Amino acid sequence: MSEDSVEKLTFLALGWLLGLMAPVIVDAIKRRRENKLGRLAMTSELRELGCMLSTAAYGARMRIGTADRRFLEWLKNDLEHHASTAELQAFLPNLSKQLSWTDDELKAVAAHMSAEDGKGTMLQKYLVPVLNTRVAALWSFETSFQRELLAIRQHLGLLDDIVDRSRKYFDMTFTKLEEDNYRLVTENLEQCYSLYAKRAERIVTMIRKLANAAQ
Repeated sequence: MSEDSVEKLTFLALGWLLGLMAPVIVDAIKRRRENKLGRLAMTSELRELGCMLSTAAYGARMRIGTADRRFLEWLKNDLEHHASTAELQAFLPNLSKQLSWTDDELKAVAAHMSAEDGKGTMLQKYLVPVLNTRVAALWSFETSFQRELLAIRQHLGLLDDIVDRSRKYFDMTFTKLEEDNYRLVTENLEQCYSLYAKRAERIVTMIRKLANAAQ
């Protein structure tokens, strides 16, 4: 076989090989691009969710009088770094004012808030449509990112369970109950507020850790 024929066969084989590989290469590039966009969309959604949950935890803690200095400092720090709306940023001066109070003043305000009847807070569920619609595609991300996203989703499910329980107890406070039964219902409702605040704070911490790792 002549050298010219060998060269032609080599180019022919190379062209055939590239033809086979082209769809795979295009698919890999497309998947990488979709992963990047999906990752950005999910982290953006979770950042916003983090702010909503941190302020929701504040509302729950204020209702039961557990918005202590440690929590207020944590909330202020979170909003200073992540508040993206004017409404959230406008909340910061209020937190600074509360933190200027003495520990005794904070305790007095907390006791006053928890003692007020008839001001039950309806706890809220928060949707994560981007995360939920991309659950089936999480396998395409690295293992650590998958694990953290699934953990956040699991904790959101637990938070929703707390909301469902709280709504049951909240509705019961409007029914005619004996004094002991009413006290038991309100105690269960306050426990839901406490669990909600703690779970929400935990989720926010997980979200911030994930966002920092994704940068």
